[in-house]
Amino acid sequence: MGATSPSWDAVIVLVYVIGVGYSLILHRERIAGQIASAYISLAVTSVITTPVYNFLHHNSFLMNQLWVQNDATTQMVSGLLFLALTIILSSFLSVIPTGRKSDSLSMFESTLFSFLWVTLLISTILSFLPVDRLVLFSNQSKLITLIWQYHTAWLIIPAFLLIYSGFRRGNLNY
Repeated sequence: MGATSPSWDAVIVLVYVIGVGYSLILHRERIAGQIASAYISLAVTSVITTPVYNFLHHNSFLMNQLWVQNDATTQMVSGLLFLALTIILSSFLSVIPTGRKSDSLSMFESTLFSFLWVTLLISTILSFLPVDRLVLFSNQSKLITLIWQYHTAWLIIPAFLLIYSGFRRGNLNY
């Protein structure tokens, strides 16, 4: 018998375990930085996807001499740019000293923010997929369906919770 491949639900659960586990190690400022890095990456990706795609498909030249030949789609370029920028920004934002004592979130709050960060990442990556692929994956995974169904909420909730947390703690240093 051949080996079975993991389901999309198993892959998503693994991503949650790794993402939430990594985030729980960090202090409150770092989790907020991760969420901010996802928002910044989404904004930058929306602006630079077209120029990068054009460069990759001979529609644009770097210094009128350099181009790259490939079969990348705009969705693939968007997804890869988003992931790369999020990883780079998260790593930079996680080492910036805040100059504050560590007033960590409760375990519940840390877990909630970590869960929302991972969900924001997955939901955004799903938003870059072509509709036919998204439908195919949704048919194969209940978690993908659930995440995609509330895509707008996953974009909005982390920002509002960060603002609320800042007001509740009496500081706006997020």
